[in-house]
Amino acid sequence: MTTSEHGGAASEEAFALLGHKIRLDILRAFFERYSPVDPDSRSDVREQRTLSYAELMAATDMEDSGKFNYHLDKLRGVYIEEIAEGYVPTASAIALYEAVIANRPTESIPTDFDIEESCPNCGSRLRGKYEQEFLTVECPACDLFWGATYRFPKNGLAVREGEGIYKALYDRMMHHVGLARTGQCPSCAGITSVTVPRERLDEDSTPTAELTCETCSWFITVDIVSALQFEPQVTKALIELGVPLSKSSSMRATEQVLPDVTGWVSSDDPLYATISITYDDAVAEITVSDELKICSAAVE
Repeated sequence: MTTSEHGGAASEEAFALLGHKIRLDILRAFFERYSPVDPDSRSDVREQRTLSYAELMAATDMEDSGKFNYHLDKLRGVYIEEIAEGYVPTASAIALYEAVIANRPTESIPTDFDIEESCPNCGSRLRGKYEQEFLTVECPACDLFWGATYRFPKNGLAVREGEGIYKALYDRMMHHVGLARTGQCPSCAGITSVTVPRERLDEDSTPTAELTCETCSWFITVDIVSALQFEPQVTKALIELGVPLSKSSSMRATEQVLPDVTGWVSSDDPLYATISITYDDAVAEITVSDELKICSAAVE
């Protein structure tokens, strides 16, 4: 069985477990008293999350214990766990609940709006778009702004506005890319792979990297400077170039140097790419492998 086939089978099983009202009622009983604190952090919080067999059965309005046991057993070990005091939700159940809260239906989310921040290239007002729960930040006036499109829960827009939305999107991307660079998917904790597309190494386009989860559907394309900005060799090179920390300390800030970043294939077999960053007449050249491993970094 391939990785994708295994992931498909696992997701089908997970959805099947939730495909009954009684099982949803059992889980709902936990979350009516849910408090977003690590269940192991305080014994009283764990106690609040513990429900007895009788409490769970009452929450479903069932009188047939045999039928109730059948559905309870389906959830046991996946979404609930039996302990000495009763039953508690597992991390998977909590993640499910948090996903529902993050993306709960709301009519107050705008789909097209101004962002109170200027384009780092032309100074025009940036625009935000929200479609299919993907948030996009772009400049309608120029083609040089790299911009961003990434999954963003509805709740993040409901509690923020203006520049706060812009910052939250880039911070979320930065942290997720950083985790994915270590080989861990920020969505499912699966194994991620990294590739450097050759077509972007034409000495003209901004070089990019593609990070992909081998288990779920998580995927992102990111410019190489942003993907590597916290690697010590790259950070040192940016500082030696004279790039202020304010322009190299976040994925949002690196937008300002990207128009002067190019790349080319420096070796074909195996593939190595050289990334050139120009800033104030100084040039840094960073050589990376096709898996985005840094081989060298120097400033001329």
